Amino acid sequence: MKKVAGFGLILVMWVVGRSWAQSTSPALYQMRTKEASVTEKRFRKILGDNYDGQDRNRKDYDDDRKRKRRQQTTGSQTDNNGYGSGPDYAWPHHLIEMGIRFAPSLNINTAEGTGAYSGFRNNGAGVRMSVGPTLDYFFFKDRYAFSTGLFYTIKRSGFQMPGTFGSSQWNPGAPEKESVYNLQYLQIPATVKLFANNIGPNMRLYVQTGGLVSIKLAEKALDQPRNGLYTADSGGGQRQYGFGDIELLLGAGVQYRINQNNAFNIGMSYQRGLINVAHASELTSKNRVVSLDLGFKF
Repeated sequence: MKKVAGFGLILVMWVVGRSWAQSTSPALYQMRTKEASVTEKRFRKILGDNYDGQDRNRKDYDDDRKRKRRQQTTGSQTDNNGYGSGPDYAWPHHLIEMGIRFAPSLNINTAEGTGAYSGFRNNGAGVRMSVGPTLDYFFFKDRYAFSTGLFYTIKRSGFQMPGTFGSSQWNPGAPEKESVYNLQYLQIPATVKLFANNIGPNMRLYVQTGGLVSIKLAEKALDQPRNGLYTADSGGGQRQYGFGDIELLLGAGVQYRINQNNAFNIGMSYQRGLINVAHASELTSKNRVVSLDLGFKF
């Protein structure tokens, strides 16, 4: 106790001496400051670095300031993967995220004909495939992204038609004909993705809306000997569909993030064609597609 009291008296004398030196002479104050530094080192050597409790308080104060500054920068608390758990997400680790999309699709088309194409109607639905790279550019934190890509898509288009279609003689008893074509498109989406709050660990919902520009690459008649449109053209030399389509797209899904760089997407999307894809002026047909979207981001 006597030893601690003695050091306390020395500390009081040091504080008084520093104040007096500062008020009298700058040179004397610098000398006293050096002496005070030596004295403080002695205190730390004998009593420990935290002899007055100030080091711990200073560290707690600095940690609190850093934590507040980090929260102001990110807008929320973040989890181990850097994704926000609050109402606002952090800035993304990558402004641009690439991925690959596989989409088995259910295709159906409308049919309405006049004149020589009277009696045309669609003949059901079929499953086709779409695949291609995707690109998401985040323009506001990691909640809003412009989404595009390049998809190779096969669509099905089919018709039921009267048995006399393409014949020069009218036969009311002729059995109905049908026609099915595979249409190959290169699709360029221009959409916006909106990500919602987390619904589970590293899992969040998204909604996608926008449009697609579809450029037709090829058309192929299936079952050519019994294909009504193909045989009516005497060998299929004339194209039956236009050069492209413009479609509205609406989708929703779930993104599961594995780490800061990779994630799985699973969702559903609906494409509604806006343009008549049939080449004949008396036939109107528009595409409708429902897809199961499977994606992997890297």
